Amino acid sequence: MKKTNFVVIFWLILAIGSFIIIYMNLRNFLEDISYLVISDRDYMSRRELLRDLITSVPMSLIFGGVFYISVKRGMKEYQK
Repeated sequence: MKKTNFVVIFWLILAIGSFIIIYMNLRNFLEDISYLVISDRDYMSRRELLRDLITSVPMSLIFGGVFYISVKRGMKEYQK
């Protein structure tokens, strides 16, 4: 296997992993927003929901950036 193939595979596997993490964080984000809009007292308090939003939004942005960078670099290496 050539070195460039290994690098391309590394970047694309990193992209797949970060996409899965984005998906899970987006699911938590949308679930928290839905409980803020349609309140259910048994699930979580408003403070816990806001705390969960504060953790999920930056994580989604960070891994979104990682996903973009890894796909961009993987494709750049593939085209060489």
